[in-house]
This record gives sequence, structure tokens and C-alpha cells, in this order.
Amino acid sequence: MNQISGKSTYPLISLFVLMFLSDANIAQPIDSVKDQSPVYVGAKVHYGFIIPHAEGLKEISESNIWGLQVDVSKLNTSSKSWSNCNCYSRLGFSFNFYDYRNPEVLGHSYNLAFFFEPYFNFKSRSRFSMRFGMGLSYLDNVYDESTNPENLFFGSKISGILLMNASYNYLIKERYQLNFSLNYNHISNAGLKMPNKGMNFPTASIGLDYIIKPVKLEAQEKVSGIRKKSLLGYGRIFWSIRSVDADSIYGDKDKLMIGLEGGIIKGLSNINGILAGMEFSYDGSFQEITERLEEDYSPFVISLHVGNAFVIGRITFTQQMAFYLYKPFPSTSKSYFQRYGIYYRIGKMTSIGFSLKAHGHVAEHMDMRIGVEF
Repeated sequence: MNQISGKSTYPLISLFVLMFLSDANIAQPIDSVKDQSPVYVGAKVHYGFIIPHAEGLKEISESNIWGLQVDVSKLNTSSKSWSNCNCYSRLGFSFNFYDYRNPEVLGHSYNLAFFFEPYFNFKSRSRFSMRFGMGLSYLDNVYDESTNPENLFFGSKISGILLMNASYNYLIKERYQLNFSLNYNHISNAGLKMPNKGMNFPTASIGLDYIIKPVKLEAQEKVSGIRKKSLLGYGRIFWSIRSVDADSIYGDKDKLMIGLEGGIIKGLSNINGILAGMEFSYDGSFQEITERLEEDYSPFVISLHVGNAFVIGRITFTQQMAFYLYKPFPSTSKSYFQRYGIYYRIGKMTSIGFSLKAHGHVAEHMDMRIGVEF
């Protein structure tokens, strides 16, 4: 079977850039203090381990990781920023260096990510926050059939990184904030080049932030995301470019994958709900391989989805378990997959975002999505 890969995702950082720029020129007074959007400059030290999530990875996953991180971000204090998540949040860039303590096989990674970090409280010195981010990773020692056949984690020097962490922040003084974080990181090229097992590695970190021009923060009027017991409908179109690798007869070809999804979210609280929906797609890479093999597989896929959604102001995070209802092309032996999505609402109904499709621990591809919420 010819190798299929996806080329869909890294420009999607533009979604976070859109959120960042949308607040850049908004200034609202807070408790008679001019909005200064305080800038945070910080550094962290990481220590963690690699999760050996597949056969053949255990032996090269035995070392512990250490890393260094530098952040530059701003705390948005405008009313428009508050409406994004009913909270104050930091938007910024994070540079991470990780040493996997196995230079002959795994080497090191250099990562630049854009992140969104909402604060769940802000009136005391103790502040809790969650960070979500994505970006690019440069890996200096990847798989090579001759020189490095053991490294099944990384198939290409340029990959993507997704990160999530939970932090306890303590304001030591007005300008200094100490933080302790538990972090979960995933590096993968989203199927761009094989092998692509991808690496999952949790770390613990300790760091210090310096706050330039801190301001006093107070709660503002809440913007409703989804009310308890209410229904929120959604419909989206999605697309990505998937590549079929060259073989002895045919060259590389890029093919369009396009589809539609729709469903409902049932509110359980003001920010959380359960969802159900369906997805229909056409995958041109399936059509290409079918023609090469002179087979008669249909390139269409239909699936049923159930899952969870966090709707925080203008931002929606979804985690779904999906079951194939119609999948004639034998792209996988699995009857199910997972889909993870993040969407940002523009105006009253329109949303833009992206999603990641995975079979178990293996990411298949990412796609861009635009649609409506009603």
C-alpha cells in the first residue's frame, strides 16, 4: 500500500495570531488604571520522561528528559480579550529546548510555540492557569534507514509540537511570579513523513516570570458560551492536502481531502457540554491509490462522533471518539478514531479552527475547519 501523508497544519498558528492581534489595540480602564496589557518575560527548567506508547519504543524511551524554556507574552486586560474566555489570559510565544539524553538515537529538539493561557483566578497571590499551545519543532537526529533505524519517533527534522499544562502561580512581589507546572507535550509531523510514531512526554517544571508594568485586575461582565441545559448546534466544512508517495511507476502527488461535519452540543454547565454529530468526507489520496492498484475502493468516509466540548467565551475545545460507519478503503484496520479540535468564534456565529485525527497513539493528519455555531 502506498504511503499517505498530510500537509495541512502548521500555518494554523494563524488562528492564534488572529486572537493575539484582535486585542492589540484595545484599551479599557480597569479600576481607574489605564489598560497596559502587562508583558511577562519568564524562564523555566523542565524534567520528565518519555511514554513508550508502541512496540519497538520501550528500549529508546528509558532516559529522562531535561529542558529549558523562555517565554514572552502579554496579559490581555481589555473587554474584548475578556470576552474570549470570561477570564484574563496570556498570549505569547514560548521557546523550548529539550535534551532526550540519548544523543545517538533521539538527539535534541528546539521548539517554538504560540500559546493561550487563561487564568482561573486573579484576586489573590495564588493563581491557577492552563496553557494550550502549538508550534514547530526542529529535531537534530531523526530516523534514517542506514544510520538511525531505531528512531521511530521522528521521521522528519521539521515537525509540529502540541502542548498543554496546568500551573500554580504565586505572586512573590508585584513584578515577580513563581510558577510550578505539570506539562504534557506531543511532537509529531502529522503524517508528513514516515515513520511518525510521534513522541509523548510529560514534564514537571519550575520557573519565574518578570511582569513589566503590572496592573490591578477585576472581574468583568461574563459572555455566555453555552448555558446549562441548552443546545448549541454547529456545522463546519474542512479540508487538507494529503500526499501519496512516489513508487517505481508514479511520482509524488498531492490530493485534496474535503468534508462536512455537523452536530449538537448539550450544555451540562456554563462552559462544558457533551456533543454528538456526524462527519462525511472525500479523500483524493484514497482515489489515487485505488487507481494505482487498479482496485475499486470508494474514496468516501462517513463516521459518527460522540465527545466532550469546553465552550469558554469565544473558544471551543472538543475531544471526540468517532466510529466508522462507511470506510471501504483499507487505510486502517481500526473501526474508530479520535478527533481533537480547537475553534475560535468570529462575530456571533462564524468559527475558524483546526482538528487532529488520530488512531490510538498515531496521528493521521490535521485539517483546517470553518463553520457556524448557532
